[in-house]
Amino acid sequence: MKWRLMLLATGLLACASCANELAQRRPYLILENMDYAARHLARGQKEEAAQLYQVVLLADPTNEKARAALAGIGEYDRCIMEPTWLGLNYECGPLRHSFALRVVLYPINRILDILDIFSFHVGLEGGAFVDAHVTHALQVAGGAGGGLQFGWWQKRDLAIGTGEVAGVALGPVSAMGEDTTRIGTGGIGDRSFTITGVSHPTDIEYQRYRDYWGIGARVIAGVVGAEFEIHPIEIAHAVTGFFFIDFLHDDLFRTRALDLNRAERTAMENLIDTLTPTEMRARISGRLIAPAPPRSAPPETAQPSPAPTPAN
Repeated sequence: MKWRLMLLATGLLACASCANELAQRRPYLILENMDYAARHLARGQKEEAAQLYQVVLLADPTNEKARAALAGIGEYDRCIMEPTWLGLNYECGPLRHSFALRVVLYPINRILDILDIFSFHVGLEGGAFVDAHVTHALQVAGGAGGGLQFGWWQKRDLAIGTGEVAGVALGPVSAMGEDTTRIGTGGIGDRSFTITGVSHPTDIEYQRYRDYWGIGARVIAGVVGAEFEIHPIEIAHAVTGFFFIDFLHDDLFRTRALDLNRAERTAMENLIDTLTPTEMRARISGRLIAPAPPRSAPPETAQPSPAPTPAN
């Protein structure tokens, strides 16, 4: 565990250097995503191509080739990599529109919505760490520790694994690193990230790993550790779900899977990671990606002009 904590601390110190290295990789990653998009477009998979082109435009708003290709696709959904203020709570993906399916799954989805309200883990963790937060705009944390964990994490991940955390936080300012390896209902994977500077809900870390709006606490003392968090946005979603309002798009079969393999998703994430939080917020506020064309009915047929009135 000690060596992993040392790696986390090193990662915090090297964050600026990493950002520079990622920025230098941006041109290569743009070409990689453009190549993947062209392959999908050649196979007639327009939605997948649109997603890749939108990521390119997030990284390079002046890329006219990507913009022209996106305009030629005609209809596409919102970019799954574009940050939202809802962050990790929001399940971004192409929507399915099947009211009958939603009725059949209504009881199951309401139970899952209630379970989404909280997350927790307990474990055999060494070190000394304390964290208390009422959103990550108002928080206090400090220390280091980690070890074996079992719990129910956000996004319906009932899992077992290991995790380490190190750093400090006060108010909206953080210098924190965390690394976890888990196997469970959310799949198998390693998640490693750092949060430095002033936190913002559209930061990548709050899109993939943490709920910016969460309220909770975490303690590691000696050989035990525990964490509990309540998710206010999920509370609102659980209430509106009873009226078929799924604003987080996380009901079962509410979204459909895109035909994007692991290499393509990794390429998209790597390209997004080359953007600094300031650059990303500028992209979003400036709406440098044109919104997806509305999925509307075909345009009305033009009416013939009236015949001219004969002269007397």
